[in-house]
Amino acid sequence: MYDGPVIDAFYHPGWAATTADTFGDQESWRQDPQRARAMRFFDQKDSKHATKPATAEESTQELIDNNVELAIFQASLYYQAERPELDSRIQEHVDIMKKFPGQYEHAGTILPPRQGPASFWDLMENPRILEEHKEQYGIRGVHILPAPYGTPANDKWFYPLYAKCVELDLFVFTYIGMPGPLWPTYPNYPLHLDDVALAFPDLTIVGHHIGDPWVSMMTHLAAKHQNLYICTSAWSPKRYPKELLEFMGGRWHAQAGADKVIFGTDYPLINLTKAVTDARSLELPDDVIEKFMYSNMRGILDRQDNR
Repeated sequence: MYDGPVIDAFYHPGWAATTADTFGDQESWRQDPQRARAMRFFDQKDSKHATKPATAEESTQELIDNNVELAIFQASLYYQAERPELDSRIQEHVDIMKKFPGQYEHAGTILPPRQGPASFWDLMENPRILEEHKEQYGIRGVHILPAPYGTPANDKWFYPLYAKCVELDLFVFTYIGMPGPLWPTYPNYPLHLDDVALAFPDLTIVGHHIGDPWVSMMTHLAAKHQNLYICTSAWSPKRYPKELLEFMGGRWHAQAGADKVIFGTDYPLINLTKAVTDARSLELPDDVIEKFMYSNMRGILDRQDNR
């Protein structure tokens, strides 16, 4: 069984680790008619695997106890917002990172379309913000949310943003597959990333949440494009789809699947200790699990550092 270091490529502060009305507030999720559906697991009172509220100190210690060398925060804005709210999302991560140097990296996010899905007002606003956030906060990437925006990843609304990410050497995290909350599914269709990967071959793209029910399509896309990866965030390792595991242990058109899949939890939505333990025990060779749980994401970060 692989017992080496781990990188969690999709991580949020613990439910009690932040004070702002952000991802760390369970009640704001339960009271939202769209996001509430994703909270059903936490309302199962007898669930022994549900994540309990945790301070930044407690959640960081859990990382250390599980040999998680690094966790990557990503900021999220689901609805219309102004610049101060966006900045606060980044700042809350920076505050935790300062307390625990070396334990975390982070991705920023963007202001959703101001006038509704795919509205075309000042498409350079978010690229300008990214430039500021990299300089001020040291972001390593940007997290986009096609489903809540109602805007597919291949919409021209995103293209100036992608160009700026190439210029600044930032990776892109994006949701793929059927959303858990009650958001439209079409924007998360994985095939949209084919267009993006072709248009921006120098852009590193990580598709989060595996892409179910289009897992086979997503594995083929990841094999086709050198710059496209799959992350297992929001999935328990014991529930990883068969198509994904077969890809990880094999290849498609000479591309080894072991090089294209990245471990992530979506903590605190997923119990970190259980996820790490179960992922270490997957019925795959240790060298495959090492790439999956560590080297693939480390390689993305190292390439940024070396350019």
